[in-house]
Amino acid sequence: MEDEQNFHRWLHDAREAARTPDEVKYVSAIEDGFGKYQAELAQMREEVLRTKKPVDFRVLDRGHPIRHVVDSCRDLLRVSSQRMADTFQESEEVSRQARLAMVLLGVGGPLGGVLCGYGIARALSRSIAQLSVRVQDISQRLDQDLASVSVTADGDLGHLDQQLQEVVRRVAEVAERVQRQQRDMLRAEQLSAVGQLAASVAHEVRNPLTSVKLLVEAALRSNNRKPLSTDDLEVIHGEIHRLEQTVQGFLDFARLPSPQRRVLDLNCVVDQAVDLVRARARQQGVDIQCRRAGAPVMAEVDGNQLCTVLVNLLINALDAMPHGGRAYIDLEMLPGDKLQLAVLDTGPGVSQEIAGRLFVPFASTKPTGTGLGLSISKRIIEEHGGSLSAGCWPGGGAAFTIILPAAIASPKGQPPRQDVVDAGAGGTAPAGAVAAGERHADVVGR
Repeated sequence: MEDEQNFHRWLHDAREAARTPDEVKYVSAIEDGFGKYQAELAQMREEVLRTKKPVDFRVLDRGHPIRHVVDSCRDLLRVSSQRMADTFQESEEVSRQARLAMVLLGVGGPLGGVLCGYGIARALSRSIAQLSVRVQDISQRLDQDLASVSVTADGDLGHLDQQLQEVVRRVAEVAERVQRQQRDMLRAEQLSAVGQLAASVAHEVRNPLTSVKLLVEAALRSNNRKPLSTDDLEVIHGEIHRLEQTVQGFLDFARLPSPQRRVLDLNCVVDQAVDLVRARARQQGVDIQCRRAGAPVMAEVDGNQLCTVLVNLLINALDAMPHGGRAYIDLEMLPGDKLQLAVLDTGPGVSQEIAGRLFVPFASTKPTGTGLGLSISKRIIEEHGGSLSAGCWPGGGAAFTIILPAAIASPKGQPPRQDVVDAGAGGTAPAGAVAAGERHADVVGR
């Protein structure tokens, strides 16, 4: 029984160790042969017990049941021995190759390291030489009188450091000279602006004062004892008001007051601005038409300053249409919590001569303008976190567009409301004249 257990254990080990198809076949043959051996041995035992005859050992010598196992074991032993011999030969070949590789590495490694180091040194030397040439070129560009810079073939790092230090020094001198020139240019621009301001002040103040002076001198003449008439006083009052507006414009440009912001419905600001220019628009025969959303459009703004901007844009539109026309105010929400407020007119549009400096102080095409209105308006909008731009729309006139951040998004899904403020000329705007997307062309200045 113990021998049989040992046989099964060894058979299991042989099955686990089998790797090739022949080994698996012979292990299976051993297992099958052992089964046949046990079956024939049991049959012989039963026959002896049944017949009570002794076993004929000559028969067993010719065909013993164990032969099924022995033959397969011999075949497995032969295959395993051949496999061990092949493995030993492969191991010897690998060992030989490893020894050869170690020898080659021991001999070629130092030699390869020397060659690689030499190549790196050569490449670094060339790079240093090329850098030296560039440093020399930069030095010559910075100062034509700079002493010549020599470039050595060995790539001397110390010499290169001296070159770089010299270049740094020259760059610092050039940068300081450029900054000094920029300061001089800025000073010249400031003086030019002061000159323009003085000329504008002289022009804007002299004309009203001349009118007042003539009226007062006429009243003071000895041969003219008539007091100033009501018309004369109205002229004087108008000229004084004009002087006041001119001075206030310069004060606003010099020191714009900080905006007092609060959340407002911009529809109310639009209505207020339209009311302020309604009388002049009616006199000139200009229709002012407002297109805006039916719901409130809320923004955190200074209502007075924003109204000032709108009034300035509307007055510019009226100045561009002295013989009548139409002005449009378009108020709408944009994606991303933004709102758009556009002022358009049907005048001649923006002239190319003023386009590039539309928002520059003192730039104006009007004979009586100071050129500060649009500059101040742009500063007001930018202090509100928005932008003011100018363009032309397909209707042929100018289009000024204000973009501001919205405080509370207006409800969606409501149709826009079309309000027409009758300013005296009658008629309505053509359908789609102020549609979004049609009024923006090339962005220019006015």
